[in-house]
Amino acid sequence: MTDYKNIKGKKIKFFTTDLSNEQAEGQIFYSDTDSDFKTVISTAAWSSSGPILTATRGISNTGSVDASVAYGGYTTTNVATTLEYNGVGWITASDMPGNYPESSKGGTQTAVISTGGDSTNNGGAATREYDGTNWTAGGNLGTGRYALDGDGTQTAAFVCAGNVNPGSGVVPQTLTEEYNGTAWSESGDLSNARNRHSTAGLQTAGLAFGGSSDTPMTISATSSSTEEYDGSSWTSGGTMGTARYSIRGGGIQTNALAFGGNVPGKTANTELYNGTTWTEMNNLAVVTTSGGGDGLGTTKSWLSVGGATNPGNTNLSTTQEFHITTSVITAGAWSNGANYPVTIQDPAGAGPTTAAVIFGGYDGPQYVGTTNEYNGTAYSSSNPMGTGRAVYQTGTGSQTAALQASGYATTEHTGKSEEYNGTSWSEGNDLNNTRYSATGGGIQTSALVCGGNGNPGNSANAYNESYNGTSWSNETALPGTTAGGKMYSGTGETASLIIGFGDSKNDTISYDGSSWTDLGHHLVEGKTTAAGGSQQGTTTAALVAGGFDPSPAIVTTSQVYNGTSWATSPSMATARRGGAASGTATSCLGVGGERPAQSNHTEEFAGETTSFNLKTITDS
Repeated sequence: MTDYKNIKGKKIKFFTTDLSNEQAEGQIFYSDTDSDFKTVISTAAWSSSGPILTATRGISNTGSVDASVAYGGYTTTNVATTLEYNGVGWITASDMPGNYPESSKGGTQTAVISTGGDSTNNGGAATREYDGTNWTAGGNLGTGRYALDGDGTQTAAFVCAGNVNPGSGVVPQTLTEEYNGTAWSESGDLSNARNRHSTAGLQTAGLAFGGSSDTPMTISATSSSTEEYDGSSWTSGGTMGTARYSIRGGGIQTNALAFGGNVPGKTANTELYNGTTWTEMNNLAVVTTSGGGDGLGTTKSWLSVGGATNPGNTNLSTTQEFHITTSVITAGAWSNGANYPVTIQDPAGAGPTTAAVIFGGYDGPQYVGTTNEYNGTAYSSSNPMGTGRAVYQTGTGSQTAALQASGYATTEHTGKSEEYNGTSWSEGNDLNNTRYSATGGGIQTSALVCGGNGNPGNSANAYNESYNGTSWSNETALPGTTAGGKMYSGTGETASLIIGFGDSKNDTISYDGSSWTDLGHHLVEGKTTAAGGSQQGTTTAALVAGGFDPSPAIVTTSQVYNGTSWATSPSMATARRGGAASGTATSCLGVGGERPAQSNHTEEFAGETTSFNLKTITDS
């Protein structure tokens, strides 16, 4: 009988701690601490990520799973939108110079090539090149077309097949063209005419698979064939298990992924190609067709973007990542928590998700001082505030040491502040400037409250005050004349981040204890009131969710900040504005708010996590 040493060439080693890196994959070792034989295995699965801003089909996508670009497509009209992906979510970039759905893909995030596609479906010949900032024109295709695909780099690309419309009807093509960074030239034709197929690889080692050989696309015309390209001619490759068109995929010639598409009938089917044969993999989590798939990709990670699904060919904003990895990836997501004991809007919150306190707000007939503590599972009632108040009051601190300041009480703005000790509230010294709709952060003995609306006429103000646990002091005012009103987040007395600042409600500014700096980092979507974990974030990790965009549209969208830029994050399940925020950027609560009436709904956000896929070996 062959033993492990003969197979792997190594003895089974004893360790006091578990192996914890990818090089350990397949190795068997003995854990002296756990008295067990163990190994590390890889798995292949899809997980969700931050969605694109607008549900889009016919979108194109290229790059790697942590640095990608998506562009063009169709929402309710053809669009020129460009989005960049950082491995967590999407940010907006410069629009394409024209509307090009169903164009080709190719290149990296800072060197994209997009060819063909056309807003009138007559077959575009234009080439667009993106440098990570701007789009410029490249050389035109010899034969304009749409529903084509391609791959490679910005200076060495290929495109193949697609549709032309000579005036007598749509005609699928076998045509292949190569690009040298300046001009296109014809190369060897495919063996099979096709459209709405997908490609992978490089100009000298390409792949084309799936698609349809006719329009309208019928079962008999749907293709499962694969062709391999060597830079001059195509040869037959392995046959896919599921024939389909409007398919997406990417990778390299000897390691490509194909996913989604129409059979006809939309499918979640995923297959992996090893250069010879296709193997069934775990299905997409969300069925999609006509989405975007990454271009060059990698050998272990791919991206699926947008597309359409049933019922009714509904456009998608979904982003899905496929990983072959020794880690188990749990996607970030919002989930329902216990209902708040009362329906409420504009409450405030403090503390982490498993030890939070929610207080104040407007319950419909009146402003209340209601206080409830949350342990991550259920709410329990506590003593109310001395003064009931709402309308964007500021809350910060912890469940046993919370601070509340400003707000709207009965018929007027208030400058009152109160402190909570985990049991009851006591009145502290008043702010120097009465207001509501202010924002703030920090801890009970070192906090900041800034901006808001005050008299006269509910005007926005630039007031900024710090708290030392006893009294409030005026600090450097917020910059500009539109400093107040419905901002989101403060993170401390000497290191503060204000989100949603300015006329557009999408600027981000920071405070260092003496001066304010416009960071130039804009929200992906401007909002006016939000519920999420931003109030308990840091200057390099914040989250906002829900709100108006634009008023009066109440949204579910969520955005995350990493200290450099904002990107989309998994959306809340329920649209709302004016909810309480508590927690951190990776673990937070959204409580109550309007949707559009007062709500008692609680949602909890848990950020993406990864864990090593370590398995204990048993004899069963």
